Amino acid sequence: MVIKEEERTSQPDQEQATQKTNGDQGDPNDKPAPNLGRSVRIVGPWKSVDAAETPHEKNKRGELGKPLFNWYFNRTADDPLARTAFPQSSADKRNTLQSVVGGAPKGGINPEKIDVTDPVALTNHIKRVARYFGANVVGIAAVHPSMLYSGSRYPDDGTMSPDSGGGPKRSSAAEAAEKYPHAICLSTAWDYQMIQAHRHHIGDHAYHFSQARLQLIYANVAAYIRELGYEVAQNRAQPMPTALAAGIGEMGRHGMLISEKFGSRIHLGDPILTNLPLIADGPIDIGVTDFCKVCRKCATTCPTNSITMEDKVVHNGVEKYKINWETCYRLRAYVMDFWEICLTCVTVCPYTKPNTWWRTMAIVALKKTPLRLRSLTVRALKFLDDMVWGTVPKKRVKWMNYDSGIVPVKKQRNGATGAETNGHGEAPDPKGKVGYYYPMKENTRRFEILKERAERNK
Repeated sequence: MVIKEEERTSQPDQEQATQKTNGDQGDPNDKPAPNLGRSVRIVGPWKSVDAAETPHEKNKRGELGKPLFNWYFNRTADDPLARTAFPQSSADKRNTLQSVVGGAPKGGINPEKIDVTDPVALTNHIKRVARYFGANVVGIAAVHPSMLYSGSRYPDDGTMSPDSGGGPKRSSAAEAAEKYPHAICLSTAWDYQMIQAHRHHIGDHAYHFSQARLQLIYANVAAYIRELGYEVAQNRAQPMPTALAAGIGEMGRHGMLISEKFGSRIHLGDPILTNLPLIADGPIDIGVTDFCKVCRKCATTCPTNSITMEDKVVHNGVEKYKINWETCYRLRAYVMDFWEICLTCVTVCPYTKPNTWWRTMAIVALKKTPLRLRSLTVRALKFLDDMVWGTVPKKRVKWMNYDSGIVPVKKQRNGATGAETNGHGEAPDPKGKVGYYYPMKENTRRFEILKERAERNK
């Protein structure tokens, strides 16, 4: 990676200045709590997350330190494919699909609204349309105010706009939930073989390009609904609780959603809120709660120890596994020569396997086993997973001109990170089957030292 010498200022964005002046009215706890399934349990009052307090937004304001700020704004990837995959990796964001789709004008609503006499048939039709556009998993959630972001970063038409200067204003979470009773959740799956190269550019490409495809799919589905004569809103719903309510999957110990067919290797994206008359799905139970209680493979392999080995805790009124998002997020600034997205917890998760008959049998066994006996089934499946797949993902992956067994080099050959004859780019074992994944667990003390130094320099 190349950090640009010029440094942008880390002054707060204008949109943060009046972040809490609009769209915060209404207590989400006035309505009965939504059912999110067994993996996440609401045990007390909870508040919607302020969109301005999410990791990327905090980083944009410089609140997470200069290294992360520069990682987000002041760098250009050496890998040309990475520069087309992720806007923050490119010197010219017009070369990335995400920027093109995100910046496209939103269309108008067809004044000739279709008559809906059968919501069940319409729901099935919308799901078929979404799958035709490329979605791998589709679910419908009944919207609850607590699923929506608080604050007013975005107006309801899905376009970004400052909250001052006469720009569009957004309704409260309670008002939005009444206006848009349903949320459409879509997901795309990452390529299984590519994400075996976790902590490598190969895994990065699986992540970023499927993310770009999902953004395009969401745009197509939203446009289709507008052509049916109904309203849509995006940039409003929190992906995790909405996806849980829609039955996309269950939340694991690693804080990621685990789906029935693809495990953890899915994107959630930005759910579509709509007033289209649909039938909501419900949460699913594929045994994630029972499995994560025993497994802990994601926690033992996390390079930053960001995933807890302990039991669930209550955070913001919700009983769940709480990860340390900051240690996970902060590492990126120090490893960007090697990778951008870690994916180790996703890769090692026993649910993340090829979608084959034997995987389906394992899921069915978990679902059919009575709750009081599931721990026995889980321990048997965990034993088989360790025996067949190992406890730490180390597979060497070759994809196009990329090779995870070779340390990524700054000088590109044939447009990809390939082998060099000496030094930094030499494979430890040219014929070996083990990939190179930096940093491993023993390397993370360096990261802790850098954190401590940054704290002292504040």
